[in-house]
Parts: sequence; structure tokens; C-alpha cells
Amino acid sequence: MNVAKRRWVGLLLLGALAAVQTGCTYANAAPQEKPTLLKPVKREEDVYEVKSGTIAKQIRGTGVFVPSSTKFYQYTVGGQLHAMYVKAGDKVNKGDVLLQLDPRDLNMKISQQKLVLAKAEDALAESKRAGDPEKLRLSGLNREVEQLKLEGLEASLEKTKLVADRSGVVTFLDFIKPGDTIAAYKDVVGLSDPQNLLFLYTVSIGADLTTVERDVEAEVSFNGTTYKGKVIQTPRTAPFTDNQQQNDRNTRSLLISLDTVPPDAALGAQGDLTIVTDLKENVLIIPRVGLRSYQGRSFVHLKDGASRKEVDVEKGLETATEVEIRKGLKAGQQIILNN
Repeated sequence: MNVAKRRWVGLLLLGALAAVQTGCTYANAAPQEKPTLLKPVKREEDVYEVKSGTIAKQIRGTGVFVPSSTKFYQYTVGGQLHAMYVKAGDKVNKGDVLLQLDPRDLNMKISQQKLVLAKAEDALAESKRAGDPEKLRLSGLNREVEQLKLEGLEASLEKTKLVADRSGVVTFLDFIKPGDTIAAYKDVVGLSDPQNLLFLYTVSIGADLTTVERDVEAEVSFNGTTYKGKVIQTPRTAPFTDNQQQNDRNTRSLLISLDTVPPDAALGAQGDLTIVTDLKENVLIIPRVGLRSYQGRSFVHLKDGASRKEVDVEKGLETATEVEIRKGLKAGQQIILNN
């Protein structure tokens, strides 16, 4: 056998041997296990039984006690502020000086005028001793003139002072300091009676208080006790003022008058307000999470044996957690809350 033929035979033998070894490998390999199929987990349904009850729409929040009225003080003349004798929160008595403008040279003029008046009184006394009727008349007129001048100067000095005409607490003080120019007829100080209080509830910008009517009942909880009262001012009934800041606050506030003011309440003390704006009794109620909406429809998933079906409903009063159902459901039916 020549060399080329022997080489060809060797290659055939190697190929056959490789095929036999490969076959043995597959033959001896362990059979592969089939993957285990997991059974689907059946989700437990959250079911609610429809029943009748009472649903109430409420406004709840924290407010503060404020004075029922405030007496504002203003100057009838302008000038430069000389001294401030009070600060916000101070208690004052009737007759106390609150603020004072710079009197400038009024004190000196008053002293000078007192001297002039004294001379006029001496001249009048001399005329009386002399017995001259004309001199007595002129001296008397001169004394009256000088007295009026003194009274005018003293009145001007009094106008530099703001004096409390009642006792109270300073609940308003303009942003002023000594040296500032004060305009005439501008409110600079406000005094309030700390015993005569109202309750003020103010919401953030954008909150809606249009559902609250004047004279609606309200409750305020303070130090563990509930006090009843009524709403006396709403955004729609608040009086207009020239103070834009006050007007803005009025559009977001309710003012409540309590039948009995807590004896331990003070200006600025906080309490919790509750106002029922709508109430329905003996109506069908479901949790709000059970009501579904799509393209203007309101519906629920009603449990029907082992399945569920969609049922259109007509909703009524809504709160943050509950919904009144007017049509579409009956008491005792079960709705599915989860998807």
C-alpha cells in the first residue's frame, strides 16, 4: 500500500473513532429535568359590604383667638416720631401715652407764654388798684388773649402725644421707629380688649371656603373642651377696607363667635375648628377608593359570585374618605375595592 493510500485510511479511522466517542458521550449523559411550572397566585379581593349610614362634609383646621374689636389710634397732625412707649403685646391703662412726636420748641414757647401771661395778670391787678375803667377793660382783654395763646400751645403739645382712652392690649403697631416721619390720619397703634375674643380660621391660598354660610354652627376645641358658636363672617360677607393685606386675609378667613369664650383663652391661643357644611343621614355609603371613574362614568366593581362586574352608579355627597351612592347599589351588596 503506497503512502498516500495509507494516509487516507488513517484519516477515516480517526473520524470513525471520534464519532464513536461522541455518541458514547451523549449516551452516558443524564436526562435533563423539565422546568417546574409555578401555579398562579390568586390575589385576595378586598371586599366591602354596602350599607347605609350618615355622611358629613366638614371643614377642620387650627385657628387662633383674636380680639373682637380693635381701637386704632392716629395722629391728626404729622411730624417726626420722638418716642415709643409701647410694643406689640403690651398691656396699657387708660391715660397711658403710647407714642409721642417731636415737640420741637413747644415746651420753651409754653414757658415763655406762661411768663407773658403772668405779666398780663400783674397789669390787670394794677389796673384794678388804679380804678381806671378803660385800663381795667384793656388789661382784662390782654390777659384773656395771653391765656388763649397759652392754651393753644398746650393743645399743640398734647397733639404730639397718642394717649390711650381705654385699657387693653397692643395688638397692632405700625412698622415705625423714632426718627421716622408720621403722616396724619394713618393708623399707627391698635388696642384690643383681651377679654372679648373671637376665633379666626385662615386657610392657605387656593383653599375653598365658598361652601360656608354666615350663621352656620361651628365648634372649637380648646384645652380638651369643645365650645359651640357660629360663623359671623365669611369671605363673601367680610367688609372692604383700604388695607389690601387685610382684604387678602379676609378672602381666606372665617370669623367665629363662641357662645362662651374659654376662660383660659388668650390672644393668639390656638384651637381646633370643626364646621359641618353638609350632612346626609340614612344614605348608602361606600369608601371613596371603591368608586371608579372613566370618561365621565362613575362605576364600581360588584362582586358576583366568583367573578365581578361593572355597575354604573350615581354619586352624591363626597368627603375625603367616603361617597354617598344615590343610584346603582343596594344595601348588603359587596363591592371590590382593589383592582
